Formats: sequence, structure tokens, C-alpha cells
Amino acid sequence: MKGIRNIFSMIIIFTMFLSCETASDIIFEGPYHARFTETESEVLENYKDPFNLNFNAPISIELHLAAPSQNNTTIVDYEVSGSAIENVDYILEDGDKKRVLIPVGEHLGRIRYFPLNNRELTGDKTLKFTITGVNNDLDAGFGATGINGRFHTVTIKDDDCLVDLRKFEGVWEFNQNDGEFIYDVTIEVDWESNNRIYMVGYTGLDSLLYAFANLDLCNGEFEIPEQALAGANQLGGTRTEGKGTFDSDVAIMTFSYSYDYAGPSIRTVQAQKKTE
Repeated sequence: MKGIRNIFSMIIIFTMFLSCETASDIIFEGPYHARFTETESEVLENYKDPFNLNFNAPISIELHLAAPSQNNTTIVDYEVSGSAIENVDYILEDGDKKRVLIPVGEHLGRIRYFPLNNRELTGDKTLKFTITGVNNDLDAGFGATGINGRFHTVTIKDDDCLVDLRKFEGVWEFNQNDGEFIYDVTIEVDWESNNRIYMVGYTGLDSLLYAFANLDLCNGEFEIPEQALAGANQLGGTRTEGKGTFDSDVAIMTFSYSYDYAGPSIRTVQAQKKTE
């Protein structure tokens, strides 16, 4: 029986060896092409207002080469369509060129853009990128019609649902880290933007320190985008960790944040509006 078991074990090991060898020998043989890495994405329209103090980097849409390294710069031309209007609903970096350059020896390129915020409930907008041509004898997308990987569709989410912004205004009690630190914060509304609030004293360190947050009024969410902590440059930048939330009555908010002066630690806040 022992000999039979040994033979059986050798057969299993040999089979696994063949399987691994077969898998490592599988190589993509073409047709070689350029394609979008992902087919769709979405972004909130107030992700960044390019004309204000939001430090968020441009949004990148990645393209890659399903091909060996090229000896010449790869030029990927594209066009943009959809219900979103350029310079009204979004700004496209190098929008006059409508092309992506992938340097020699590299495989990745990016289209960069910013959504533009507005104050109107206009609904979600779509932004469709289509690869129209690639040099170096590469195809645009994969398949007989190039449909695979040739397109990327962005949904720019509206954030201007009807919420009474006056409900945000006033003094809030911030309870940080389950009672570790409790302090008052004054919230003011930026009426010019329709979905931005200022939280004055939001770290609890100084009543004059403030940061702004962008509101998603349709989903009851908000975000403190990467920014300088106003009123005290020595504290560096600040930002939320993920999305904050507020309830439908705008009486309770929950979020987590960090700021550079305090190091990498995350602070979680349960906030409740004080009654007058």
C-alpha cells in the first residue's frame, strides 16, 4: 500500500508541474492594441472647483497597451461625447489635443479631467471617451469591431437636490473619538457655491481654525477635500477619510478626518446640532 501511495503522490506532483508550466507558457499573441483599463466610472460634480481652494488632483482615466514595448512613442487619439458639455460640465486637461502620449518602453497613459460644479438640479451627466486611432500599427480596442476596451463612460453625479441649507447653519457639538474630546463648532454656509459649508473650529484646537466641506445633497454625504487648514499654516493639510454623512433633518453628522500636525491618526466625530 505504501508503494501505491508513493506512486499516486508522484502522479499528482507531475500533473501540478505540467499545469504550472502550461500556465506560464500562455502568452497574449494579439492583435496588439490600446485600450481603457476600466470601462466606466463616476464622480460627484463638486469633486473639485478648479477656481477655488480644493487641492484634489485631476481625475485620471487610465489607458494601457496590450502589446510588447514599443520603439516609438505611442499616440492614442480619442474623442469625447455624451450629455456633459466641455467647459460647462467638465474641464479636460489638454482638451485641445484629444490625444494621449505613451513614452517608449512604457505601457500606461492617462486622460485627466475635472468636473465643474453648478447650483442647479440638472441631473446626472455622461462623458463618453472613445479611442479613435493608435499609431505603431496598434488597434483601437480589441475584437473585430474594437468594442472591447475602446470606450470609457463617466457619470458625473448631480449633487444639487433640494435641501434647506439653512439647517446646517449654527453651533454644533462635536464628540470626537467617543467622548475623548467634546467641543463646539460653528458651521456657516457658502451661499455662492450652493453645496459648501465652512466648519469654524472643527479640530477643537482653536476657535478660528476652519475647513470647508463639499456637500452631496442628493445622497446625504459630504467630504472635506485635501486643503490647507485655514487660519494656521503650521498645522498643514487636512481631509476626511472616506465620506461623511448627515441625516435628512440635518441635525446629526458623522465623519472621520485627519490633519498633518497630528500625524497619521484618524479622528472620528459624531456631531449634533445644538438647539437655540
